[in-house]
Amino acid sequence: MNVLEAIEKRRSIRSYTQQPVEKETLENLVRLAVKAPTGSGMEPWGFVVLQNAEEINCLSDQIKRRVLDDLDAYPQFSQYESWLRSGRYHIFNNAGTVLIIYGDERSPWHVYDCSLAAGNFMLAAENEGIGCCWIGFAEALFDDPEFKAAHGVPEGFRLVSTLSLGYTKVAVPPCSRKEPIFFSWNK
Repeated sequence: MNVLEAIEKRRSIRSYTQQPVEKETLENLVRLAVKAPTGSGMEPWGFVVLQNAEEINCLSDQIKRRVLDDLDAYPQFSQYESWLRSGRYHIFNNAGTVLIIYGDERSPWHVYDCSLAAGNFMLAAENEGIGCCWIGFAEALFDDPEFKAAHGVPEGFRLVSTLSLGYTKVAVPPCSRKEPIFFSWNK
């Protein structure tokens, strides 16, 4: 698959097989991710990989509780309140792997650079039959000092992206989007 095909096919995937994503595959995908452009060559990214099902399940429950206990602090999630109250809803889509991308705040471009790395990761993963979904809910927990300390994240690194991922369980139609809006086109 070439990069244009990966862009056309890539979707947010929320249904994965039980097959674990192998360490070598993840390492290769991260090596491709960090080929992303980086402001001033600072390469401000760092990664945490979660593959312990018990921990992933526990984190899902913790995030749901935290958001529901203080919905006012997370107005962007209020539209998902019914999901969060459902015992069947899993923050990470029951994925066997969660990739967390942190950015070093010493770089003024860490959010951009790490977002570009996440995009590269998702496109490279598509090529391997691995689906990904950006998990916005993770912001409720993964920037906490306790979580970061437990996973070796140094001070000065901030959460940028969390991806649930695994081998795609179901076929999905190609991505469709609205037509782009051009505010100006100066000739």
